[in-house]
Amino acid sequence: MDRPSPAASNRRNRGVSASDREDADNSSTFLDPEDAETFEGNSSLAAHTAFASEFLADAVRKTTLGDGRSINPKFDAALNSLRQIITMQNRNQQRSTAGVWSPAPGFTNPVPENESEENSAPSRKHFQRTNLRDLPLPPMALVREQLSEMRHGPVPVMLAILYTFIDYEHFIDRCRQLYFATDSPPEASFIIVNAGLTYIFFEASLTASDPAKKARYEECRAMSQNNLEIALAQLNMMMPATAENIEALLMGACFCIDESRASLAWILVSRTAHMCRTLGYHQIHTMKDDNPQTKADKSLLFWCTYMLDKALSLRLGRASVLQDYDISLPHVTPDAKAAYPGKEVMTLWIQHARVLGRIYERLYSPGALRQPEALRTEQVNVLATEQKRLMAETVALLREFENATGGEERMFALTLKSDEVSFLSSLALTYRALPPNGPRSRAFADECIDAARASIASHLEATALMQDEQSLKIVYIHWTILYAPFIPFIVIFCLVIETSDGNGAGGDLARLAAFVRSLENACEVSSSVRKLHQLCQVLYNVAELYVEAKAAEPVGAGSEFDVYLSQLGFMPVDEGALNMMAVQTAGMEGVDGDVSMLNRAVAQTNQLEDWFSGKNYMMGLLEEDLSGINPMAWPS
Repeated sequence: MDRPSPAASNRRNRGVSASDREDADNSSTFLDPEDAETFEGNSSLAAHTAFASEFLADAVRKTTLGDGRSINPKFDAALNSLRQIITMQNRNQQRSTAGVWSPAPGFTNPVPENESEENSAPSRKHFQRTNLRDLPLPPMALVREQLSEMRHGPVPVMLAILYTFIDYEHFIDRCRQLYFATDSPPEASFIIVNAGLTYIFFEASLTASDPAKKARYEECRAMSQNNLEIALAQLNMMMPATAENIEALLMGACFCIDESRASLAWILVSRTAHMCRTLGYHQIHTMKDDNPQTKADKSLLFWCTYMLDKALSLRLGRASVLQDYDISLPHVTPDAKAAYPGKEVMTLWIQHARVLGRIYERLYSPGALRQPEALRTEQVNVLATEQKRLMAETVALLREFENATGGEERMFALTLKSDEVSFLSSLALTYRALPPNGPRSRAFADECIDAARASIASHLEATALMQDEQSLKIVYIHWTILYAPFIPFIVIFCLVIETSDGNGAGGDLARLAAFVRSLENACEVSSSVRKLHQLCQVLYNVAELYVEAKAAEPVGAGSEFDVYLSQLGFMPVDEGALNMMAVQTAGMEGVDGDVSMLNRAVAQTNQLEDWFSGKNYMMGLLEEDLSGINPMAWPS
């Protein structure tokens, strides 16, 4: 009897343990049992830990990269990095299936009872339950100084996202109330103030030229961030539905996204979505008696929740909480706290978020993957047309501001350029659901390849516009590359692996290298960017070595590597496997044409599912401690 592949086993078992654990523990404390790695699309990567490591080592020894006994040091380093990555995911699966957690909440991941503090990951932070009143706050004089600069100057770049739903005067009032509080402050106010101060002092530390001031600002940022993490770690998730609580949860979610904690952001956004529905923010008739400003405030809170819900749904491979059929608010913003084209940009963000939700629902959800290939192709065309329309509107606005040299106009130009990158990235993910339709790849449609290359080119143009401004690059990378799934790098990586050609269409290896270099400037001040850079550097080095191996021994190395990488979801099923599947299914010696076509479609759908899950897994690694992986230290 043929043994089912680990990828197929993963597809059968997908999602079972997560729901069981959810039902088994209904604690209301933030992150009591809900682990960040409980479920993220379940990659097929971890199922091949031992096989992958030994098989790849054996394959390399048979090529000119080895001497028959040992492995070339460069490839040995690459192999060790891949082994570490897969081992981390394997460890996370063991934790999530253990089902027993220590009761003390942790901001990142709870620690299993069978894991000691000494050997737990260094990235975990553990807090004793603390009275918020006892936590120190940054000196009032420095806070007053920064708030005064905000009143008379431009909005800090680090607050650009939060400023869509926070109000400057209300923020000052909350600061005043917190600093002069006689009792324990409300959780929501404490979170809002410390989240805002974290971003304000972060930007101040980046722009300060005086070393003493820079150090003081960094100290204030660390103090505010520590307060925020403690408040989030012991947050009562059964807090009542109020506008202030929604604002606090949104700010917490944005902080989690900036910290590459998408799974934690999802928990906060899901609770925010339920609050919005409880208060009726999703229904236009509940606002009929509100004055214009109140209506605008409610709408902005709801649409910010909606955008985060849809993007994280696709980023994590989970169904969104808010459904379009349940929303009667028009998909436009009635007001925005910015000059033209602030309202237009926000409206485009909302409409793009709706498309992101539909990409998961119609192309990559379990239900969508059960649909016939023809129906999925029809949905691809519908979604691609909508994205091209929105991108055309974005580019038209960009043309109005592309020559801006400073102030708000330059910020809008950079924002619109970032949006162009996002549209091309989501377009590549949309086209990934098409069956291959050209000679360039057996896995990707030509439209997918073109969109991925265009997205990387647009990304390089965007980072060039930002020059060496670290705060701009950090916000851009956090909210364009990390926020929603940035697919183009993975598509081009897989294309290089499949074709063994790094020079196609101007140099796909060069594209990967340029993308990695574009992240370097922000690595030293953002741990999230640093992790992304580490992973992309590993993948680039592996792609470069793979091309070298194929060039050195194209027959032996190729067949060995193809099998290994197909197990990781990076290669299409070969023709021989498709024909064998057809024979087994038909149960006869001859292969009927319709049966062969059916099995080809099934195999491609399974490969698409594994690729999407593998993409989610690679992005999920950004929530891990990657200090043990240092691709820059590989032998040259």
